[in-house]
Amino acid sequence: MATPPSKSKPSRWQTIANTLHSTRGFGFIFAVVTVTGAILAWMPQGQDLIRSVTDGGPAYLPVVALCASVLLLGFQAWFWSRVIVENQIGPRAKWKDNLYLLLMPRLLGIVPFGLLFYALLRTRSPSTWPAWILLILGLAFLTFVWKREAATDALSAGARKLQESGRNRTAAAISISLSALRPIVLRGGLVLAVVAMVVLIWDPVTLPVRLGPAAVVLLAVALIIPVMTATVLWAATYHIRAAEALVVIAALFSLWVDNHAVRMAPSEKSDQAKSIANRPTLQEAFERWHEQVSKENREVPIIFIASEGGASRAGYWTATVMSKLEEATGGEFSRHVFAISSISGGSLGVGAFLASLDDRKPAHDGTFAREVSDFVGRDYLSPALAGALFPDLLQRFLPWPVFPDRASALELGWEDGWRDHCRQGVCRDDDIMTKDYLSLWGPKTPQPWIPIWMIGGALEEDGRPILTSSLNFENNIDAWDFHSVASGDVRLSTAILNGARFPFVSPGGTLRNVQAPEDVSEVHIVDGGYFDAAGVEVLRELAKSLFSSPKIIGTARLKPIFLLITSDGANPPPVADEHDQTRASLPVACRGGSPAHGCPGAPLLARVAADMIGPVVGLYQSRSAHGERLKAHLFRDRPGLPPPGGWTEIVTLDLCALEVPMNWALSGNAKQGVDRLLVDRMPAVDTKCRGQNFEDFDKVVDWLKPSETVTKVGLPQASDSSRPPERNK
Repeated sequence: MATPPSKSKPSRWQTIANTLHSTRGFGFIFAVVTVTGAILAWMPQGQDLIRSVTDGGPAYLPVVALCASVLLLGFQAWFWSRVIVENQIGPRAKWKDNLYLLLMPRLLGIVPFGLLFYALLRTRSPSTWPAWILLILGLAFLTFVWKREAATDALSAGARKLQESGRNRTAAAISISLSALRPIVLRGGLVLAVVAMVVLIWDPVTLPVRLGPAAVVLLAVALIIPVMTATVLWAATYHIRAAEALVVIAALFSLWVDNHAVRMAPSEKSDQAKSIANRPTLQEAFERWHEQVSKENREVPIIFIASEGGASRAGYWTATVMSKLEEATGGEFSRHVFAISSISGGSLGVGAFLASLDDRKPAHDGTFAREVSDFVGRDYLSPALAGALFPDLLQRFLPWPVFPDRASALELGWEDGWRDHCRQGVCRDDDIMTKDYLSLWGPKTPQPWIPIWMIGGALEEDGRPILTSSLNFENNIDAWDFHSVASGDVRLSTAILNGARFPFVSPGGTLRNVQAPEDVSEVHIVDGGYFDAAGVEVLRELAKSLFSSPKIIGTARLKPIFLLITSDGANPPPVADEHDQTRASLPVACRGGSPAHGCPGAPLLARVAADMIGPVVGLYQSRSAHGERLKAHLFRDRPGLPPPGGWTEIVTLDLCALEVPMNWALSGNAKQGVDRLLVDRMPAVDTKCRGQNFEDFDKVVDWLKPSETVTKVGLPQASDSSRPPERNK
């Protein structure tokens, strides 16, 4: 009789491989925990989110929310990694001597505390106490997981002694509680994820804004861990690779699932059509503008504003510049602004300024700028993150569009932010952000002048600009007209987002049943910065068309002024160089190939896997470079009246080298830094740039001062003059 073959003992390497394979869920938990913590600890945007917690003043809820979310994340990382071990390998008795299986869950649980403690210290905030609170919580958590088994054994022993002494009911209560604790926690994590999903689908604004963006991110990761781990373990019983399957499912459903439709205005279609048809042409808009400045006995400034993109930093800076100019000129600034072109986040600042003009008479007592900045400086990142990490994420794995996306969450954030802003008694209409965009220019008594506003987006299908505009610009600008393409109007909040759909942060908006382009039934609108990050080209085209009109040439003495509100640190602005037109926009130190600070160089990321990443980095960098080139083109080809018309002025107000993160939430420290750029006349750093800001700001104020005896500026004698004339002093 043959003896059965003996089973050979697996080698050490096989044992290690089997263990790693059985605990492959550790990799997902480690990745989401460390990446989230690293973003908050090292990225400027993450640091500013943490700073928004420490700079919260007496409001302790954000600090409590941050600490609670870190505690929940650490617990979930530890608990669900233990679930993986016990599900895949067996009860603790089988692996109690395996240090990897014993210590790795504890390490995963303590990582969030360590990274967030470091992140809080790195902010160098005056309020460091949240960091030490988090450190105490981390030590308490580590003590808990370290002593948990001993405490459980002690309770079990105590239950046995109680039973021996005849106290059966108490002993049973302890035993049942101990045996039920794990299933309760296991199901509790999944139930909490479902509850959070339902709450944030219903209202993605109120709770996230109270918690703060950092807590929203940490909470989302903490709730993703149980859902993803349970899915992986369930799929493993059927020999399915869950992560790969989910990627395939999301990719497959994306072929027909689209929950990114642009939110159209809820008003009657007939009213929208009437508003669109009543938009003024360029000539009509100029006549309306000129009517309210025609009595000025001087060379009348006509101002064109280009607001550059850059999320909340651009919006806050734009709002600061425009509202402070409004205050400094006693309301003359808005009367002389003819047209505004805004890109990406700059549109939020412009929208806040124009909505405030439309909603109330500006108070020129030092409160107008503060009120406008109050709205723009609110936390709009938390709703966007809540929308992205909850309903929009879940939607990716469903075969039909059901849930709202992160774009609508951001729009709702602006709408709620305006309402909350109005609760301070500074508004008449607390629903202005939800009303039709074109209603800003609707019939009113009295009829104030509201500048033309062109919000720059880009059409994904052909890359051309698509403008959400209060002007019927006809053929004066080479761009698509959003209202004509969509055959309808949108809310003011949606109009702002039409130009601010920053890559990945906000999805491209889908327009269905469009009227143009021909033979296309569906198009997508993306961030205007793809085409022109500076927003100057449509303004240049508009001005050239305006100043070439015979009716306008013979109208009155005009002083064209282009105000560029930028956030790229390029101040002083690029100056035309007749010897080297192609490089006129480069800093002087860069001409000739000097490796000085600020000169172009290959980003480190582009040198890693250069064949794959290099083209992406190049395309992204060309986005900003195209805007800089268009700015240089504006300086070389200044639109203006033909001789003997006045010289066209171009001034730039820039964020200089101030490091303000580019996201939809700014800390108090960041906002204070932006505020000081036009107040602090003795800055500690970047004196040249900030000094140029003060000089250009004062220029605009001087040009706008109402006076009957303003000295008329000298006029250039030749049409091909490339330099400004000498000024009369």
